[in-house]
Amino acid sequence: MFNPKRVAIIGGYGLMGQWFSRFFSRKGCKVVISGRSRLKSFRAARNLGVAAAKSNSDAIKGADLIIVSVMAERLDGVLEELSPHLEEGQKVIDITSVKSVPVKLLHMHIKKNVALGTHPMFGPSAQAEGQNFILTPTSGKERAFASELRAYLRKSKFNVVIMSPQKHDRMIGAMLSLTHYVGFVTGDTWRSLKIHKFMSTSSTSFRFLESFVKSIVDASPELYSYLQVGVPNVHKVENEFARISREWAELTRRKDRKRLKSRMYRIERYLSRL
Repeated sequence: MFNPKRVAIIGGYGLMGQWFSRFFSRKGCKVVISGRSRLKSFRAARNLGVAAAKSNSDAIKGADLIIVSVMAERLDGVLEELSPHLEEGQKVIDITSVKSVPVKLLHMHIKKNVALGTHPMFGPSAQAEGQNFILTPTSGKERAFASELRAYLRKSKFNVVIMSPQKHDRMIGAMLSLTHYVGFVTGDTWRSLKIHKFMSTSSTSFRFLESFVKSIVDASPELYSYLQVGVPNVHKVENEFARISREWAELTRRKDRKRLKSRMYRIERYLSRL
């Protein structure tokens, strides 16, 4: 049964790193964080009530679980750095938002230890209860660890789903990348139309959409820009969105209310079945 006593978080002063620090601290684990900036690591550790290490290699000493919480672009270098210092029995997970390439990097750098690609489907302000957590094992040893990790996370009310890295990335393209795409394109359209001139008379539905757009735009451009270019075939999803947008624009231009209503009803019926 998986029950870590000591957890090392590489990139621990980042927002998600801090989230996992608090989570495992509440679980009674000894948490050690590290990162590129020793100063930021020690400041974050003091605020979180956890330990900070001088280096990544020091952080993982004696750890049962190692969480690599860095941007996808840095994953290769960090795994290469950690690999020679791994101890027998240590488990390694990454939490990047894309899985196909990161899982290949895990396998390339980590040969003797179990390394598992994961994706917490929530942001740093979320509570654990009811959140989705995806695990992407590709071998028998990884599936065994994923089963144990799923049981551990379910005790904290996570909804844990196991799938392949490829299926994960198809899902992310259709859901997460498209969601961000819609948010940024809507915000860019408002900027072009100078929508701020009319904000004082906005409707309830507009304020709802504004809240959604702001939640997207206020997040990390580094992460979201990577999700636009790093997810395999995301352009196909966004091309489909653009195609359907053009169809709606054409129906509006032709003032074809009958077909507009027909499509609205069709969407309503589809969503009611989900």
